[in-house]
Amino acid sequence: MTRPDRSVRRLSARRIWRMLHLSLALTVGAAFALIGASGAMLVLKEPLLTLEVGREIVKPPRMPGRPDADADMWIARASEHYPELRVMGANAPGAGFLPGNAAIVFGRQPPGDLGVVFVHPQSGEPLGLFAFDQSWFAAVVNLHRRLLLPSSLGADVVGWCGIGLAASLLTGAYLWWPRQRKWWRSFSIGSSAAGRRHLIEWHGVSAAYLLAPMLVLAATGVALTKPQWLGLPGPAPAKPTSQATPPSCAAGNDLSGALSAAARAQPGRQIVGVFLPRGPAGAYQIRLRSPASIPSDLTVEVRTGCATPVVETVETDSALRREWLNPLHTDLRLGLLGQAVVFICGMALPALYATGLWLWIWRRRNG
Repeated sequence: MTRPDRSVRRLSARRIWRMLHLSLALTVGAAFALIGASGAMLVLKEPLLTLEVGREIVKPPRMPGRPDADADMWIARASEHYPELRVMGANAPGAGFLPGNAAIVFGRQPPGDLGVVFVHPQSGEPLGLFAFDQSWFAAVVNLHRRLLLPSSLGADVVGWCGIGLAASLLTGAYLWWPRQRKWWRSFSIGSSAAGRRHLIEWHGVSAAYLLAPMLVLAATGVALTKPQWLGLPGPAPAKPTSQATPPSCAAGNDLSGALSAAARAQPGRQIVGVFLPRGPAGAYQIRLRSPASIPSDLTVEVRTGCATPVVETVETDSALRREWLNPLHTDLRLGLLGQAVVFICGMALPALYATGLWLWIWRRRNG
């Protein structure tokens, strides 16, 4: 029996890789495109939110020489203006889940949707109530994180899409890999290429330039969505630490007293967030930030008014997400340049899907 020569085996392997690449594109390519486009939009999340809410609300003008008010004032003023809002907590400007220069007070509106009150951080004046769950901004976030599917199912689907995207990129790289052409020619579109050939070269060359950052975004996306799939610990529950020194206790057990206890427990740090207790036996959860932007958390029990530091059960997971996974997925740890690359990668996914689909349809029609 004669063995097939090397060129035949190579052709067979190439056909297999092409079928795998094509199968991924035809089955989940649209999902790749949606995740990429929504991710690109989230790079521009502040302009996106400003377009929906208004610049005067998202970025209120500062009052020179006046310090920011405390969180208890933000919550009190927001509750006065919007008594229907069941307040859950508040965040300082830039420390919460929404961009901008305004403080936010968040809670539940009837019948349970998340509502956000934008508050001027210095005067405490409420600037407007934002129905977050009904907003376009929330739709973009949910589209990127779970494709608008129910929470658990959506996370699973997006996690598999991240793995599929990595496989699609690698199979595409194999198909593009230069065999007989010179390297520098492989990274440019031939001047004589026209029509369908021009589109094929554009599809391959553009993906080749973006291969590395796209693989990073796919891997970090899976790690953030389904860390256990990569052998990483998931978000760990927080718990108070045991202290040799007595905790700092406030004179009162209301929010003002809790903030005072937190400030005394960790002087020199700025209070940037607070979650209200769920009942008389609960505790205030207070987040602080050092001048070096290192976060720390305290709990202040309602019954005692005493502040106790909080640690993550798995500290390495918290540090990994905060210092590596989130920054890599947001801007590749490259600041504004990285944000530009992430935006281009996000917009490239629907473009690559559209060109690949068109090439497949053309080939089906013309043989």
